[in-house]
Amino acid sequence: MDCSELRTDVLSGRQSIIAVQRGARQGAYSSEPSQTVEADPFAEGSESETPGEVWAIREPGTEPNTGGWRLRVVPNRFPIPSAAVVAEGSTGAGAAGAELFPVAPFCGVHEVVIECPDLRTRLVDLTVAEISSVFCAWRDRVQWLMRSGVHRCVAVFRNEGSSAGASLAHCHSQILATDYVPELLLERHRRSGQHRELTGRCLVMDLLAAEQRDGRRIIRVDGDLAIWCPFAARTAWHVRLLPLCNVSFGLAGDRLLSVLAEAVRRISGSLEGAIGTGFPFNLTVVQPCLDAPTAFPWFVDLMPRLTRQAGWELLSDIDVVPVSPEHSAMRLREQLSAVS
Repeated sequence: MDCSELRTDVLSGRQSIIAVQRGARQGAYSSEPSQTVEADPFAEGSESETPGEVWAIREPGTEPNTGGWRLRVVPNRFPIPSAAVVAEGSTGAGAAGAELFPVAPFCGVHEVVIECPDLRTRLVDLTVAEISSVFCAWRDRVQWLMRSGVHRCVAVFRNEGSSAGASLAHCHSQILATDYVPELLLERHRRSGQHRELTGRCLVMDLLAAEQRDGRRIIRVDGDLAIWCPFAARTAWHVRLLPLCNVSFGLAGDRLLSVLAEAVRRISGSLEGAIGTGFPFNLTVVQPCLDAPTAFPWFVDLMPRLTRQAGWELLSDIDVVPVSPEHSAMRLREQLSAVS
């Protein structure tokens, strides 16, 4: 690829510039700062250091908030949303000029999934069974939030490494539910609905069909799962995993989540083979609003965080990606073939 390309993701409208020449410059890839562990509030035996658990996988006969657990879900001690509705007028916005200073309470639920009782810090250090248990915890908590009828949007995400936003090294992920729907999700709904009205088909599945016809960015497709590097990748080595099922994430079966867990672990290992061990990344579950679960199929994005956001990105809200998705997919196919 000789020249930079401005690419648009037709599902979200976001844009990326694929600029492979940027990867050759000095300091193109940021080094990952080490995370020191002096006291681990997520370790077994430190249950009093977290709020009380709301969901757990435990050894038979053990009591909540004691040892003997394999996975715990607890409220986030430092949540993004407020837990209760803020009283009118307490947000600091006065009546004068209110139309120029729009403000609203941001309320919801924010939970932490502590993925193992011992101090492991990387997803690849977990077994497939452990990762599958993490995904089952995500699903079950999403189910509970769906049944509550209070929230419209659930964000499920995993930050690994300081550069990806993790403040603690211990393997963990997060679930955040709110009645506010972010503009990016609204745009996915709008574009998916518009495509369905025009064609009678699903936009995400049409995208996958187009990727299969092109072939260059496909990593693997079988009866359960499609894996590829998105055309308008948001980061270098961005990988998307799409379960080929017709159910919402909150209704996903154990077998499917086990298949997904094995694929995520294999892709993570292949990425380590391609770009080095210990890379920071974000793992996200992209799903529709809870009150419109069939708007588009849910999928998982794995996005390594190897570069810094700088002035251009802040000014334009357009990502600069120094590795083409075509190259990433080719290398990952090679890595997967080498270990098969």
